[in-house]
Amino acid sequence: MELAVAALGSLLPKLATLLTDEYKLQKGVRGEIRFLKAEMESMQAALDRVSKLPPQQIDDLHNIWVRDLKELSYDIEDSVDSFMLRVDAPGCAKPKSFRRFFDRTIGLLTKARLGIISPMTSKTSGAASKRLLVGEKGNRFPEVAVQPENTEMDPRLPALYEDVKNLVGIEGSAEKLTALLMQGEGAQKQQLMVVSIVGVGGLGKTTLANSVYQRIRGEFQSQAFVSVSLKPDIKKIFSSILRQVSGGEYPNAEAWSHTELIDTIRQILEKKRYIIVIDDVWGESAWTQIKCALTENSLGSRVIVTTRKADVAKFSCSSIDGYTV
Repeated sequence: MELAVAALGSLLPKLATLLTDEYKLQKGVRGEIRFLKAEMESMQAALDRVSKLPPQQIDDLHNIWVRDLKELSYDIEDSVDSFMLRVDAPGCAKPKSFRRFFDRTIGLLTKARLGIISPMTSKTSGAASKRLLVGEKGNRFPEVAVQPENTEMDPRLPALYEDVKNLVGIEGSAEKLTALLMQGEGAQKQQLMVVSIVGVGGLGKTTLANSVYQRIRGEFQSQAFVSVSLKPDIKKIFSSILRQVSGGEYPNAEAWSHTELIDTIRQILEKKRYIIVIDDVWGESAWTQIKCALTENSLGSRVIVTTRKADVAKFSCSSIDGYTV
């Protein structure tokens, strides 16, 4: 999906360039290019909606459409490049050059309907293809319906409420992790410590982290447990941390900027011993952003990170006194 985004990101600026005064195209020609640009922007919007779907909602039709959209964008960009070269060439017959460009590009656009190549494409004129595109505007993209958040259960949710007695071997792991988090004497015990739990999906990382969190949270003045996931909403994560560590004092924090959220969280945590669980971290970028809110106050605060990736586990412990388990 990233390649399709990149392809559109390269094409749209070129279409915008054709609309500048540099090319001095005829009014009708500029109108056709605006149409092309609007079509590709519509596809970009549809691609953006697909990218926001939870992984379990992305089916084969979405994947086929994204693949074909990427190829389509590259093909159209080739046409645009050829047209721009012809327009720049001395003595070029610009009207004929544009008509060839427009007919070819509109023909390519008709291929975008649900990722299916239309048998009419090679036989349809640019004008007729344009009418076809306008007439079937609602049918060119795969059905994208982002389900409301309350209809999709977080797959990690059952792990938060799993009875520890039903999980073989977790008791011993929980005791070891608890001892690790509470270890140390003097200055060492007062330093901020990060412990990363790493392992494949379904191993019980969330259950283990929650079990330890529930055991020792009473030893800390502020507590928070947040899930990150593959495509994290960082502002939502910061808002959740703020609500939890503040005891619900900021119910409308999601409307704040990232900086306001981070600054407020740090002000609250500055003079408190805290424990925060950052569950299911997939990438270094997410951790780097979340870490901005974790102040080092020398009060013995603790952070538990769970991740499926060893490099993320190592990275989360690299700049703070930490351990990987």
